[in-house]
Amino acid sequence: MKVVLLESKSHNRSNFSCEEESLTEYIQKQVSQDVKKGLAACFVILNNQSEVIGYYTLTSESLNRESIPEKYQNKVPGNYNAPVTLLGRLARDISQKGTDIGEYLLMDALHRSYIISKESIGSMAVVVDPLSNYAIKFYKKYGFELIPDSGKMFIPMKTVAKLFQ
Repeated sequence: MKVVLLESKSHNRSNFSCEEESLTEYIQKQVSQDVKKGLAACFVILNNQSEVIGYYTLTSESLNRESIPEKYQNKVPGNYNAPVTLLGRLARDISQKGTDIGEYLLMDALHRSYIISKESIGSMAVVVDPLSNYAIKFYKKYGFELIPDSGKMFIPMKTVAKLFQ
């Protein structure tokens, strides 16, 4: 499997369908606009017919220092926001259920985020905003922890680095 940047004109998104309707609608109707506006980068896995069977988006973001888990706040100066990478969306087509493509996409997103944080743009963590209890369980398996009172989850880049050692 290979993860590539979405090419709106040559990658077919019209048949993509997953359990979460908002993620299906996003890849079919909204992602091209977000990419054009520089609001997100979208990475996809394709089948042999150039149809999207999985995707994720990455965006740079910052969180108020007090919004990150308390044990990491001392790593951020008092007058700074915490630079993070937002894994905004991650989904696989329903036809791929049970194939571990979701885990593959997550590992690619984390690895890409880690490399970028070391080579290009500083980021102390990856943040997700899970849409369901299933998603929370999924992310917890890989070391994400809930950020109190926000519904978001957080994994420090140091933890991400350990996943690839």
